[in-house]
Amino acid sequence: MKRLANIFILLLFACFANAQVRFIDNLTRVVAGQGKVTVSQDERLTDIINGDRQKNTDNESDKEVDKEKEEEDTDNPALVTPTGKKTKVRGYRVQIYWGGSTRSDQSRAQHAANQAMTLFPEYKAYTSFESPHWRCRVGDFKERHEAVEALRELKKAGIAREAMIVRSEIFIYQ
Repeated sequence: MKRLANIFILLLFACFANAQVRFIDNLTRVVAGQGKVTVSQDERLTDIINGDRQKNTDNESDKEVDKEKEEEDTDNPALVTPTGKKTKVRGYRVQIYWGGSTRSDQSRAQHAANQAMTLFPEYKAYTSFESPHWRCRVGDFKERHEAVEALRELKKAGIAREAMIVRSEIFIYQ
């Protein structure tokens, strides 16, 4: 009985040792008769997936990423105003697409957003999935009459024949 218990414990330790193989290493190992997987990603992501490193907000690389994001925001004049503070308030948007839940509906919503931002770069387009529909909404309008004017422009351009104004949470910059 003791011998059986010792064998069981030995097998248990062997299983735990085998389970410690890193996920990415296991994924990319070469197996005869199967394809080869190559993973190209940031080393930080690999560490997170493998559980090698806990999230550390004081890490230098994280500071660099934050700095890059700040630089991106300041490079886009549409996102920066004198103080640059972004606030969420109740307002209006123009809904230019509303579809189903399939991938083709997702691509149609994204296409509508791209088309609107190409023709009207002053309006920001938001594509979202609210179960069970993909939708695309354009603009951040504080007043309804601004949304009505934008709706006229969008319809005149032929982007949104069946568009409508919807009440929504919008972003304003103060």
